Amino acid sequence: MKSSMNEIVPLRRLTHDNVKREYFLYLPSSYSGKNESPIVLNFHGFGGTAAGQLYYSDWRELSDKFGFILIYPQGLELQQGESHWNPDPISSDGKSTSNDLGFIRKLLKKISIKYSVDASRTYATGYSNGAGMAYGLAHHESELIAGIAPVSGLMSDQNLLTRQAVLPVGVISFNGDQDWVRPVSGIEGYLASTFDTSLYWAQVNNSSRTQLKQFEQSSGDHVERTSYFRDDGSAAIEQYIINRGGHEWFDLNIAGKDLNHLAWDFLSKLSKEKGDLIISHDNLFDIHIPDSFTRRVVDKITNFNPSTNTLEIDVDSFNIERSATFTSGKDTKSVKKKLAKYDFDFLYNEKNGGLYFNENGADNGFGDGGIIAILKGAPELTAENIDFV
Repeated sequence: MKSSMNEIVPLRRLTHDNVKREYFLYLPSSYSGKNESPIVLNFHGFGGTAAGQLYYSDWRELSDKFGFILIYPQGLELQQGESHWNPDPISSDGKSTSNDLGFIRKLLKKISIKYSVDASRTYATGYSNGAGMAYGLAHHESELIAGIAPVSGLMSDQNLLTRQAVLPVGVISFNGDQDWVRPVSGIEGYLASTFDTSLYWAQVNNSSRTQLKQFEQSSGDHVERTSYFRDDGSAAIEQYIINRGGHEWFDLNIAGKDLNHLAWDFLSKLSKEKGDLIISHDNLFDIHIPDSFTRRVVDKITNFNPSTNTLEIDVDSFNIERSATFTSGKDTKSVKKKLAKYDFDFLYNEKNGGLYFNENGADNGFGDGGIIAILKGAPELTAENIDFV
């Protein structure tokens, strides 16, 4: 069942520190209580509301598709009347007296009692000050949080001074290089730069190897992604910098995926096990250019689940220097017909599960290309299941 923008999500309440706190909770359409569900917290920005964030960053469709519980909490008002999040513990020199870290701890405990949840897969995202709240949870409540996806936000520079008691947390962040509210260079004496923040979390996650990649957008602008890898090749940190991006929830299209899909693809791989961050490889299948385009030697992929699995294709290895294209056909005849009509790079045969690389452009045949993988059982395959990197 697909969620609607007009669907009513009930407002719920929780008393914490003698204050009535509010939040919206959305259960996926598939929720039955039989299986444990991950949790995603989504925080509004300074002066914002939980209801406004729900429509600004609507993850309900993702929740329905992937089965996670979605929570939009409401921040308290400062004395001047604007709602906010306090991402730090209460202190005498703090700017806020709102114990938001304690509120979220209590909220998660309540949700875990009432619903069937996978406590090892609790994630947080948020915008601006809400992104700062996600950073605060990752730093101060790292035993609870597996991963965060802050958007147009920065982390407190004081957090850079403490690493010993902080457990690994995966981080995928999105910032605009023309954001003057939360500049990528940080705010001296207050907020750390995006680079220092990513480096900090890379050190916490023992991720020393880096990779830089650029993605062109339809506007002509580009997006720069810096990934930090562990020794086993898994990416614990991904930092996206959007060229000419401002203070916003970015409208991205990277291999057919928007910001929300990119964030969930990253977060969904993360889980906590006795304080350690586990990065799953089970839902990601690497497709390499084979030595020979014959069915005997190409990758044979079993148990591919189109609801959760992704094929990752390194287009550089196929000498593609632009955005790659993909299509599918119901059988071999249909695939060849589409191949003859359009210049698709990769084609999928829905009948036998064959994935092909078209080296020959719009000309007949595959040229020096051909079959590159076989998906056993011929499962459904769409552009959303393919990540061109």
